[in-house]
Formats: sequence, structure tokens, C-alpha cells
Amino acid sequence: MPEWASTLVIVVVTLLIFFGMWRAWLGRTRRDAGLVPVTATPAELGPTVASARVLYVATTEQGRPLERLAIRGLGFRAHGVLAVHASGAAVSLDGSEDVWIQASDLIAARPAQVAIDKVVEKDGLLCLSWRIGVTPVDSYFRVLEPERSGSLYDAIDSLTSAESEI
Repeated sequence: MPEWASTLVIVVVTLLIFFGMWRAWLGRTRRDAGLVPVTATPAELGPTVASARVLYVATTEQGRPLERLAIRGLGFRAHGVLAVHASGAAVSLDGSEDVWIQASDLIAARPAQVAIDKVVEKDGLLCLSWRIGVTPVDSYFRVLEPERSGSLYDAIDSLTSAESEI
């Protein structure tokens, strides 16, 4: 086989792989089109209870940490800030729309170790469980300022326990 033919085969195979990846992502976005988080942050947030710089890893269906959801504003890994306010939580990621999670939609926060393609030390990820409409989801964050993790957990727990008392 001439050299140009083997190069052509490699190029074609590479293009087919990228085409397959593109088609899979389009299918995923169609599947998750009904999951639309709130992107308009309310004017009255209340005071910031806790915040930290984070690496956003992914959002998955609750209980399925290896199945990424393609949700507007939360589709790709990015650096940003997770801020907990008296009325909910704000996720501000670099290059994306902000996502607002009302306190009534927050379920819990817990430590995690694995999410999709990110495996870290024990309890190295913050898993924020919340609802988009009626669908429970988990969003995974790597807190870049570990000394602030405790205050994030406490702030989220105070919001979820306040909601469960209502």
C-alpha cells in the first residue's frame, strides 16, 4: 500500500471518530432539551452565606454519576464560583450563563469521589443534589479553596433543612 493511502485511511478514520462524537453530543442535547435550569438570577439574592472558587465537573441524573447531562449553562467543565445565598445557590462558570438554584430546589450536598471522568481523593468533590423541574440531578464541583468546603456544606445544609421544615 502506498504511503499516501495509509495516511488517507488514518485521516478518514479520525474524521469518522470526530463525526461520531459530534452526533453523540447532538443526540445527548436533544435528549436533555427538556431540562432547562433557571439562568436569571433574582434581583434580591439576600446576603452571601458562603462562596468558593470551584472547578465544575459535570451534572448527571441523580444516582447515575457516569451519565453526563447536556444542560444549558452546565454542559462543559469550567472554572467558576459557587455561591450560596439566603434564597438559593448561584453557579457562575467562566464562559457560560449563570445558573440559579432556588432554595426549594436544593436537596442536599455531600462529598463524592467519582463523577464521569474525574476521580479524586476521598471526599474531594462536592456533590450538589437539586431539582430541575421534577428531575433530581447531581452537580459535581471540585472546590479549589478546600478551607471553604465546610462553609459551603453548612450553608447548603441550612437551606435544605429550612425547606424541609416548611
